Amino acid sequence: MRKILLTRSPVSMGDDSRDNSLEIEVDEDWKLTEIINKVLEINYLPKISGGKATWSIAYDNFLGIIAQQWSKPKFYGSPVPQFPYSKSNKYKDFNKLHFNYHVQEDPDLVYDILVRFKTAL
Repeated sequence: MRKILLTRSPVSMGDDSRDNSLEIEVDEDWKLTEIINKVLEINYLPKISGGKATWSIAYDNFLGIIAQQWSKPKFYGSPVPQFPYSKSNKYKDFNKLHFNYHVQEDPDLVYDILVRFKTAL
C-alpha cells in the first residue's frame, strides 16, 4: 500500500477555514482511474445543491474533469493517462492529486479550456 495526499479548493467561505487535505491509501499498482474511483467512493469532493459542481483533477498538469451531473469522470488524453504506483520506469510515480473547484461552470467548457491551457516557458 502507498499513500496519496488529496487536496482541494474550498467550496464556501466556511469551507475555506479548515484543512481540506486527506491522505488515502491505495494499492501499489492502482491506476489513475482506480484512484479517482476511490476518491468518488469516499465522497471527498463535496456535492452542492443543484447538483452541478465541476472539479478539475491535476498533478503537475491537467488530468481530467469530474462533474457532479456526470456518471463518470472525463480524462484528458487517449488512452486515459495512467500513472500507477509502479517500480517500473514506464510510469510516472506521484503522491498527490489536487482538485480545483469550478463552481457550476459547464464541465465540457472547463474541459475544453484546460485542454488548451499552456504555460509560458
